[in-house]
Amino acid sequence: MRTNLLIATLCLYALATPVQAGQLNKLETEALKSSSKSKRSSNKSANKSSRDDKDLSLGEEIKKEIAYGVAEIVVKATIMLVGSIPIAVIGGGALSHERYSKSEPETIETDNQEEDEGKKSKTDDIKLDFYRVAGDPILPMFRASAQWLNTGSDINAQLNRIEVGYSFLGMSYSQNILNENGDQLKLSNTLIHYRMSFHNNFSWDLAYGRGKMNGNQKHDGSVFAMPMRLRFNPNWHFEYYPVWSSYKGGSLAEHQFSFNYHYKHLGTTLGYKTWSAGNASVDGLFAGVYLSF
Repeated sequence: MRTNLLIATLCLYALATPVQAGQLNKLETEALKSSSKSKRSSNKSANKSSRDDKDLSLGEEIKKEIAYGVAEIVVKATIMLVGSIPIAVIGGGALSHERYSKSEPETIETDNQEEDEGKKSKTDDIKLDFYRVAGDPILPMFRASAQWLNTGSDINAQLNRIEVGYSFLGMSYSQNILNENGDQLKLSNTLIHYRMSFHNNFSWDLAYGRGKMNGNQKHDGSVFAMPMRLRFNPNWHFEYYPVWSSYKGGSLAEHQFSFNYHYKHLGTTLGYKTWSAGNASVDGLFAGVYLSF
C-alpha cells in the first residue's frame, strides 16, 4: 500500500513539474525557433486552440497586445524617422552634442527699453537652448541601474545595466537573470548607442550590438534596441526600453515601461516588463534604483 502511494506521488510530481518550472525553458525554446518553424508550429497550434487558451489567460493576452501595440507605433515612427527624415536623425545627434557643451541655459541681456515718463528700463531674457545638467538621467554620461522583478508566480528576475556615453555616442551592457525553481536563464546584451535629443527633456537612442543567451545551452545573436526617455518635470521621467534579439533565426522581444523619480544623482524606478517569444511569455512588475552622472 505504501509502495503504491509512493509511486502515485512521484507520478503526480513528474506531471506537475513541467507546469511549475518550465516557463523559462519554453521561452528559451520559442526564442530559438526560426520563422519557418514558428509558422509550422502555429499551424499545429491552430488544431489545439483549446490548449493554447489555457496557457495564456485573458489578462496576459491584453498585456501582450498593449506591449505589441506600443512597439508597433515606435517601430513605424523609427522607420519614418530613419528612412524619410535622415536630417532629423543627424540633427538629433548634433543636438545631443550641443547639450554636452553647456551645463545651463544661456542668459542673454536684451536691449528692449521702454520709455515711461522719461524713465528707461532694461529687462533680461533667457534663451531656451540646449543644455545638460550634471546627473541628467535623460542623457547620462554614466548610469548604473539595478532592478528586481516578480511575476507573481515562481519566476523572479534581476536586471543590471551600465551605460556610458558622451555627446551622441554611447555604450551599454545589461544582464537579465531570470530564475524559476532552480532553473536559470541569463540574457546579456552589449550595445553601441546613437543618442538623439529633440528637446532637453526627451532623448531617443538607436542601439545595435550582440547578445548572449545562457540557459539550457549558450547562444549568440544580434540585438537592436530603441530606448526613449521623456521628462515631465525636473524630478520625474518616463522610460520605454524595447529590445529585439535574434538567436539562430528566432526572435525574443523585451518591452519595459517605467516611471522614474530622480534627485541629484540618485533615482528610483517602478514599472512593468515583459519578455515574449512565440507562444511563450514572462512578465511582471519591477522596482529598482539607479545612479546617474
